[in-house]
Amino acid sequence: MESIRIKDRYNDFKEWEIIKLSGGYYLKQYVKGKQFGRGFRTTKKYIESILEIKISYTLDSGLEIL
Repeated sequence: MESIRIKDRYNDFKEWEIIKLSGGYYLKQYVKGKQFGRGFRTTKKYIESILEIKISYTLDSGLEIL
C-alpha cells in the first residue's frame, strides 16, 4: 500500500490522500488535518479528472505525481 498527500489548489485547509491498493485507488479528504468522511474506492482516471493532475504507479518508483 502506497500513499501520497496533495494540497488542494483552491483551499489551503484541504488535503487529498491517494492510496494505491491492489485492486485500484482509494481517495480520502482531510480538512484542517482531520479526515472528512470515509473516503472511497475509485479509478486512476477519476482521480486525474477531479484533481487535475497526472499520476503514475510502477513497482520500482511507486506512486508519484507527474
